[in-house]
Amino acid sequence: MKIKNQLLLSFGFLFAVILFLGGVGSYYIDRLARESMSIIRDNNQSLVYMQQIDDALEDIQFALFGPEQAEGKPSLEEYLAIVRSSIDLQRSNITERGEEKLTGDLSREADQLVAILTVPEIDELKAQVAMHRINSLVNTIYNLNQDAVTQRIANANDTANKIFLSMVIFGACGIIVGLLVTLSVPFFILRPIRSFNEAIGKIARGKYDVQVEVNRKNEFGGMARSFNFMAQKLKEYERSNYAELLFEKKRLDTVINQFTEAIIGLSEHKNIIFVNDKALTLLSLRREQLIGKYAPDVAAVNPLMQQLIAELMIGFESWEEMNYPPIRVAVERVERLFSKDVINVVTTPTGEKHQVLIGHVIVLTDITEFAEKDRAKTRFIATLSHELKTPVTAIDLTLTLLKNKKVGSLTGGQRDLLNTIGENNQRIQRAINEILEFSKIESGGMEVATVKAGIGKMIEQAVSGVLPLAKDKQIEINTLISDPDSIHVMADPKKTVWVLNNFLTNAIRYSQSGDVIEITAEETQYDVTVSVKDYGKGIHPGEIDKLFEPYSRTEDDETEGTGLGLAISKEFIEAMGGSIGVKSAEGAGAEFWIKLRKR
Repeated sequence: MKIKNQLLLSFGFLFAVILFLGGVGSYYIDRLARESMSIIRDNNQSLVYMQQIDDALEDIQFALFGPEQAEGKPSLEEYLAIVRSSIDLQRSNITERGEEKLTGDLSREADQLVAILTVPEIDELKAQVAMHRINSLVNTIYNLNQDAVTQRIANANDTANKIFLSMVIFGACGIIVGLLVTLSVPFFILRPIRSFNEAIGKIARGKYDVQVEVNRKNEFGGMARSFNFMAQKLKEYERSNYAELLFEKKRLDTVINQFTEAIIGLSEHKNIIFVNDKALTLLSLRREQLIGKYAPDVAAVNPLMQQLIAELMIGFESWEEMNYPPIRVAVERVERLFSKDVINVVTTPTGEKHQVLIGHVIVLTDITEFAEKDRAKTRFIATLSHELKTPVTAIDLTLTLLKNKKVGSLTGGQRDLLNTIGENNQRIQRAINEILEFSKIESGGMEVATVKAGIGKMIEQAVSGVLPLAKDKQIEINTLISDPDSIHVMADPKKTVWVLNNFLTNAIRYSQSGDVIEITAEETQYDVTVSVKDYGKGIHPGEIDKLFEPYSRTEDDETEGTGLGLAISKEFIEAMGGSIGVKSAEGAGAEFWIKLRKR
């Protein structure tokens, strides 16, 4: 049977139950009403007739034995007529057993009373006896009907109780049947839906051998047959593509093995799923010792694997930069240096919005030659810088001697030439110092002595170092700090002064004559931010990110310099546990800042 017909049948049955309950209730209510009306119509009339006869007898007694009859009052004949008419009406309203005989007796007694009262000479004693017998019969008939009324009221109450009990029973049965139908219909519909839901979940997980039971001839049966047909086709499609997938896997393995880098693939659960030949060589293991194994278990017996997955197992904090240190590995008894990269493989599953992690790829690249070349470059730069320092120092000493008046007086032109030579010599000396500092950083020889230092003193030293340059360009340097001597930070004073001096030198270099440079400090509970702001041409937004890279210069920068100052500043500040940055808008100047810890 179709679901539509089943629903119609179920709700039709409920409607029939409701109609049945309504019909039964209507029948019993009508029955109760009819019985109540019978009580009022029959017995109550008899009570009225008896009451009329009783009232008429009292009037007759009053007329016979009371004071003189007032004018306008009914006569004795009229009272007897009332008695006669009430008895006649009672004869047509016989309802109870024995009531007919009593009514006949009452009629005969009434006839005798009429005969007594219609003679000229009324025998009062006989009249009273006759009226007493009539009154006795009236009371008997009255009580008979009164008892009948009481009995019928009791019967009506009993009928009402039975009706109430019947309605309660039928209502309870109707509610139970309705609940059974109401609960069975959703269960009947939801059970196949749950089966479909479970089967769809298995299909989504790649289990195409699932089948839904086809045991109904309704719409669900048709859906089940269609679903089973779809699952069968998907299974056939999977089989047809299995060989192609194997071929693609072999080709992918071949490509991975051709890489000169060592490559290891892990699942999201840290199980090893592929590894190329280069990685096998470095790990000194066979493929079957790795594939399918839990990486931490392998790391327990292999030191290199332990280094490879160290960061994966520990993880990074949200504020940490994901940097992986290089790894030294002995290859054929020769130590070589490898860089490590970990690629997190993420994807967005079909039908979902959020990305999920499905694995990791670890790549080791041999950087031994690059490291050796870098060390050679560092040694060359250091040697060159040291070699250049000797003539620069000699030039500086010679300039000092020439400017000494004991040597001889100089003309104005000669003095200008010496000043030009001195400025260029200082520029060369500054470049040599920057190159030497950067060489120390690259070689790992940089030392930072962090102590508690006052911000005010460091700013004062930095400003005093650039005052001659600022005066030459008529640039004013304002320190906008209310009480700089009360602010202390954890820093290397010499290197911090060097950084601030670099900020100020750059600000003077890119400011116009007559501009103002502002130094500010913002203190919080944990750190202090010192800023140097100029009102020069500013920095293009696309060039801000690379400002702190070595040898980096803006495209329109025509000033002289090595491009190492900001890179060295970044290394200095980060070595102290601080941070460095810049805020700038093109055409609105630049604000370089450093943030240092208070503890």
